[in-house]
Amino acid sequence: MMNKIIEEEFAFPVTYGDVTLNLRGFCFRPSELSEETKNLPPFVFNSGFTGGVSMYGQLFGRAMAQLGYNVTTYDVSGYFTNKAARNTTKVGDITVTNVSLEDQKIELLALIEWTKSRFGAMPAVASWAMGSVASLAAISDLAQAGGDQVSFYIPMSYTRLSALQNLRADAVGAHLAISELDDAAAIPPFDTGTGATRLGYYPLDPATQAYVDEQLGNYTQAGGVDQWPGCSHVTAKSYKTYVRFDPEGSLHEIAGKFPPALIVHGLDNTLHMPSESVRLHKVYPGDAGDAPLLVEGMEHGQQLTNDHPVFKLLVEKIDGGIRANCL
Repeated sequence: MMNKIIEEEFAFPVTYGDVTLNLRGFCFRPSELSEETKNLPPFVFNSGFTGGVSMYGQLFGRAMAQLGYNVTTYDVSGYFTNKAARNTTKVGDITVTNVSLEDQKIELLALIEWTKSRFGAMPAVASWAMGSVASLAAISDLAQAGGDQVSFYIPMSYTRLSALQNLRADAVGAHLAISELDDAAAIPPFDTGTGATRLGYYPLDPATQAYVDEQLGNYTQAGGVDQWPGCSHVTAKSYKTYVRFDPEGSLHEIAGKFPPALIVHGLDNTLHMPSESVRLHKVYPGDAGDAPLLVEGMEHGQQLTNDHPVFKLLVEKIDGGIRANCL
């Protein structure tokens, strides 16, 4: 096991339509590669809503680099270290963030290409929660294009985004009300469909930051940047596009090559339900093994700390899956 980890910052270009911007990325890599690890593929981590290096990316980055992987990760545009890059506007005294999973897909594809160029091979891709939806769209685009595909795919806590709305007290009423808002209208980042803030983006209790901290684990103030979620308001357009973003629904239409996968979910997750990954496993076009990996004792983010046995098990299973399929 490697002990010394080199951490580097880099910039990678992302083209959104006719605009190309540079985003900040972060690399975690071992100082030396052994004969055993030099043929491992590089490893890319992405996470949705806001995610990346400033939350779980640094955790997985260091853990996988300890095992000999060259890891890249990033914060999605509009958040944390890439807050000023794109997807934020000023409305009076508040900053309003537009959450775009289409942009996240484009950004991930650009990071995959940068990582391939830097390390000479297509990476394995591991994703968290909404990031698993964005990455499913990315590997679907790669399959449809017929070129190089990622070497291995690890979606964790995958959830078809419309399913999250079932956590709201009045899912139908909230959906209709947000759909009637102007796209640029500012709404809270969290709500459960009750009370004055029922028109929010993500179905979490907005009453206390402590609840959010409990749900997301210990990485809510990581990297010396904003406290999670890194924003105070999001656009109504964020919600409208989020519930329509459904790469799973078109998987059956794509004849291209999908990578082998390890589909992972916490058996005790009450935010992103395990049944979501069970369904994805059934419809996934590539080899995903006999069943998804449903981890006992794993909730959503509560167990993602270096010394927790659940996190250690995740790293072990991910490493084993990559080695079994890529070496």
